[in-house]
Amino acid sequence: MAGPNPDPDSPSGSPAGSWADILSGRLAAYTLVLTLGTILFGLNLFVVSAIMPSIVADIGGMQYYSWSFSLFSVGSVIGAASAGPVREALGDRTSYAGAGLIMVIGLAGAAIADNMLLLVFWRFVQGIGGGAIAAQSYGLVGSMYPEQLRGRVLSLISTAWGVATLFGPGFGGFFAEIGYWPGAFWSLGVLSLAITIAAWAVIRPTEGHGKLSAIPYQRLVLLAVSVLVLSLTTEVDANWLRGILIALSALTAIFAFRLDSRAEKNMFPRRAMNIAGQMGMAYWILFLATLVIVFLGVYTTLYLQVLHGSTPLAAAYLSAIMSFAWTGSALVVASWRGTRELAAIIFGLVLLVIGTVGVALFVTSGPVLYLSISFFLIGFGTGFYNNPVIQRAIAGAGEHERHIAGAAVQTIRTVSLSFGAAMAGLIAAMAGLKTVPEPGVLAHAMNWVYSINIIFAVLALMVAVPLMISARRSAVAGPADQSPEAAG
Repeated sequence: MAGPNPDPDSPSGSPAGSWADILSGRLAAYTLVLTLGTILFGLNLFVVSAIMPSIVADIGGMQYYSWSFSLFSVGSVIGAASAGPVREALGDRTSYAGAGLIMVIGLAGAAIADNMLLLVFWRFVQGIGGGAIAAQSYGLVGSMYPEQLRGRVLSLISTAWGVATLFGPGFGGFFAEIGYWPGAFWSLGVLSLAITIAAWAVIRPTEGHGKLSAIPYQRLVLLAVSVLVLSLTTEVDANWLRGILIALSALTAIFAFRLDSRAEKNMFPRRAMNIAGQMGMAYWILFLATLVIVFLGVYTTLYLQVLHGSTPLAAAYLSAIMSFAWTGSALVVASWRGTRELAAIIFGLVLLVIGTVGVALFVTSGPVLYLSISFFLIGFGTGFYNNPVIQRAIAGAGEHERHIAGAAVQTIRTVSLSFGAAMAGLIAAMAGLKTVPEPGVLAHAMNWVYSINIIFAVLALMVAVPLMISARRSAVAGPADQSPEAAG
């Protein structure tokens, strides 16, 4: 017999559910595990950004600096895309706990790494575990909570990212300040192990079919190879060879997307990257804008410490200004619809361009106050355009693909993170940044990196203009007059 509370320990009798329903009884344990898993994934991102300058100063490998970000993102794509098939094959409890163990192994490996290539490999392993944890957290919301409670759980998971933003920079900055960066990985490893044990104890076991054939191995390998080939450009000096590697990377990525568009179980909507449709334009905006964000994320703590004398802790929190501003402005536009939603996209991307120009102007000369204002503008603008662009992507998909369109947003963003980190490393390497940086060399490289970053911000704004025109025409025409092709 169906009722408002599938869990007998839940106190609420309201058909709409309440916060008490997810914070008491057996559901409270589920909520705690899923929230902590999300916090772990977010902490990993902020902590590593804070300690990377200390790592490269200790074990060297400056030429692989960006790899620690790009290959982590590749691992995240693999983990997230594999999460559904693995869960169907092994069941809820085994798959979630298995993802946690992969994260534990990756963190422990990074803590004992004595060279950058080893650390990069273990970052890749962390990405697989972290991506699977994040994806399975969302998947378990659907299976462990009744429909009337899912919105509250998802809100709580979103809040977990805010917790990671608040504490992650300080957590990583602390270990950088005391000169013991492995401690950050060991601490996260202990947290990951505790979450894994809790997940095994709390999540009810379900039967799986035991087959892993549904994982899109070929497409995932192609995407990983594409990013790896682009990352290899930091290892060569001849520009003609770099050009060949860039072309090979692009062709491999295009081939992966084409295979996906023809697959029976596709990861992306069929016309995901068709820039002539609303959905394609929305995805391209997300892809280009995410490139801007990751360019900023890769080197910010490094140049703040080397060029501006910031402490590791201060640099970590300065780089987190964008996340704080993003969270605040996202609340402003949460209920905007129609023309206000379209205006939010344009306004947000204009702020993104202005902030990106500000970073390019002040990255070497400062002052840090002007850089902080630029970070704020970028984050505040991102909060304005992000959710409205996602809404456009989902609205632009056909009815039968809207569930894929929403799920593909994070995958598109993670793919962009992978390529963005690799591209930032390529530009920095071409500008001479290959060893532990001298201020003059780093300043020259950062001028190049952040000047080119402006191009991606401008391109995102340029794509938004026809998106706005197309969306307004569709609104005037009405849904009955829209064809699937026009929708994207």
